[in-house]
Amino acid sequence: MYILVAKQLLTMAIIGFGGFIFAKIFKVTEPERKFLSKLLMYFINPCMVLNSFNRDFQSEKLALLGIVVILSLIIHFVMIVLGVFTTRQKIDRLAIAFTNCGFIGIPLIRGVFGDEGVIFLMGYLAVFNILVWTYGYYQLCGKINILKVITNPNIIAVFLGIIVFCMPFNLPEVISKPLSMIADTNTAICMVLVGVLLADFHPSASKEVFPRLAKMSLLRLVACAVVNIAILFLAYKIIGSLTDSRMVIFVVLICSMCPVATSIPSLACLFNQDAAYASLTVSLTSILCIITLPSFVALAELIIK
Repeated sequence: MYILVAKQLLTMAIIGFGGFIFAKIFKVTEPERKFLSKLLMYFINPCMVLNSFNRDFQSEKLALLGIVVILSLIIHFVMIVLGVFTTRQKIDRLAIAFTNCGFIGIPLIRGVFGDEGVIFLMGYLAVFNILVWTYGYYQLCGKINILKVITNPNIIAVFLGIIVFCMPFNLPEVISKPLSMIADTNTAICMVLVGVLLADFHPSASKEVFPRLAKMSLLRLVACAVVNIAILFLAYKIIGSLTDSRMVIFVVLICSMCPVATSIPSLACLFNQDAAYASLTVSLTSILCIITLPSFVALAELIIK
C-alpha cells in the first residue's frame, strides 16, 4: 500500500508542478482560474461521480453500502466538530473535515480490495459530495441556498449515480464512454488547478501561514486518524459478524485518512477565499500522508481484528 500511495502522490505532484510552471510563465489571471474551477466543480467532477456508480448491481452489497453511508456520516460529523472546535479559519475547518477520498481513495481502495472495495467507497463519496455542497457551501458563504444545493450538478450526480447502480443494466456505451473519458480528466485538471492556484501564493505571509499549516496538518492527518480508528473499532464490534464487514471498516478508514480534498481550493477560488493557501493545504498533506496513511493503517490492522 505504501508504494501505491507514493506513486499516486508523486503523479499528482508532477501534474501540480506543471500547472504551477504554466501559471508562472503565462501569468494566469483571476477570471481564468475561476473558469477552470467552474469547469472542474460543475462539469468534470459530476461526471466522475456518475461514472463511478456505473457498475453491475449486487443486491448483497446494498445493505453494506447503507452501513458505509451511516459510518461515513458519523466520521464526517466528528471531523466537522473537530474542525469547528480547533480553528476559526473557514478553509482550515473544511480541510480538516473533507479528504481527497476520490483521487487518492479510489486508486488506493482498488489496489487493496479491487473493484469490490470501490463499490463501498461510493457510499463515502456520496456523503462527501452532499456535505461539501451543504456544510462547505455554508462555511464559505455564510448561508445555505436550498435551491442551489438540490440543483447542484454534484448532488444530482450522486442521486443519479445511486439510480444507475440499482438498475439491472449498465449505461449504454454511447453514454458511458464519453462519461468515462470526461471522468478520466478529473485528477489531471484538478492538480493543474492546484498548481495554478499555488502560483498565486505570496510568501510574504509565511510567518503566519506555516504555523497555521502545521496545526491544520496535525489535525487532518493525526488527530482525525486516531479518533476515526477508535470509532471504527467500536463499529467493527457491532457489525463484525457480517460478511465483508472488515473491508467496509477499512474502506471508510482509508478514505477518512487521505490528505485534504482537492475540492477545497476549487471552492475557495469560486467563493473568493484564500485559494492559494487552500492549495498549500492539499500539497503539504499529500506529501505528509505518504508517511501517516500507511502507518495508521498498519496500526488499525493491529487493533481491528
